Amino acid sequence: MKKLALIIATAIVSFNCAFAQDAKAKTILDQVSAKTKSYSTIKIGFTFEHKTKDDAQKSEKSAGTLLLKGQKYQLSLMGNTIYSDGKTMWTHMIDEKEVSIANVEGQGEVFNPAKMLTIYEKGFKYKFIQERFENNRAIYVIDLYPEDVKNSEFSSVRLTILKDKSQIWKIEYFAKDKNIYVITVNTFEPNVTLADSTFVFDKTKFPGVEVIDER
Repeated sequence: MKKLALIIATAIVSFNCAFAQDAKAKTILDQVSAKTKSYSTIKIGFTFEHKTKDDAQKSEKSAGTLLLKGQKYQLSLMGNTIYSDGKTMWTHMIDEKEVSIANVEGQGEVFNPAKMLTIYEKGFKYKFIQERFENNRAIYVIDLYPEDVKNSEFSSVRLTILKDKSQIWKIEYFAKDKNIYVITVNTFEPNVTLADSTFVFDKTKFPGVEVIDER
């Protein structure tokens, strides 16, 4: 009987701790969401890193820029520029002088640049992991777990959040095939002036580009 009581007590404590962690994660993420949505536009300079499943110590890094305005975005990375006005997406492969056009709907949520800073709002459960200092910054670490594990490419996503700014600093995607993709925010400029035309591909600016319409 004493052993049974100990097991039950341990289970209750574990449940309460888990609940407290999830509640803390929600509070932090709600603050991040509110702060992010308070900006009319955001300009981000970031580093994209790919760690292979064969050697996680070695990685490929590329610098990129992301412009955000609501559901609109422009992403420049690895010689490509992607434009999206929220409905249509243009992927411009600069060296190949080719641009493909697709509908935004059906492109998936996890790697959607427009949702990068609010990825946790849909399709994930979350858990507070820890609060610590890194690079002289106070940070929160929160793990996300896909609700639909079977149909997700990722087993988990880790968010590193700057405590004093309520701002995502790092996103780590852990793929089921053991590859790891890391986005680290280097610069963050809110409320910059961005015309709506910034998020639409203008063919007249790129003479000779081949257009492939996949809609």
